[in-house]
Amino acid sequence: MNSRIKSAAIAAISSLGVLLTTLPGAHAVRPDECEQQRKLYPEVWTDVSQEQPLFDCASHYAGSLRIKLGPPDSAGRALMSLVPLKWFGQTALEDPANGIFRIWLDREQVDRLKAGKYFATIVRREGSCWIRGNLDKDPIFLLDTADPAPDTPDAGSFYNLAPRTSAFEGDAYTCRPVK
Repeated sequence: MNSRIKSAAIAAISSLGVLLTTLPGAHAVRPDECEQQRKLYPEVWTDVSQEQPLFDCASHYAGSLRIKLGPPDSAGRALMSLVPLKWFGQTALEDPANGIFRIWLDREQVDRLKAGKYFATIVRREGSCWIRGNLDKDPIFLLDTADPAPDTPDAGSFYNLAPRTSAFEGDAYTCRPVK
């Protein structure tokens, strides 16, 4: 091998080595990662008794949910819960046994949620384990309590050219503040 080719090969290998050392390394995942994530939430997942109800949301096809917010921690973060509702006539009862979705919100998110402003976040199931960006097929919750007039007199605002609606697990919801 002539010296020119040998020098080029050495330079290429050296460049590759420098390139590889500058790439961000994969972070190791703790063996108990899922358990550590779960510990950030209440021990009894279905206990929402200390949370304040903010909104009741109804879907034509998927039933009803109550949006609840726990007390803030010292940094202003609070736990948001989506709790299924069962209706008995005009009375809605929380049905936590049917699966609660939860997520911690930062102070800005808490303020937007309380105001009913356009707000979206992913929510967790009890068994969720998020590793390296995999959100374990957990759903997105979208809240928008705006109540625009319909574009046409024969259809609801859901059919507006620019609809404003809340959504969860592929279903549209109408959310109203809890009185």
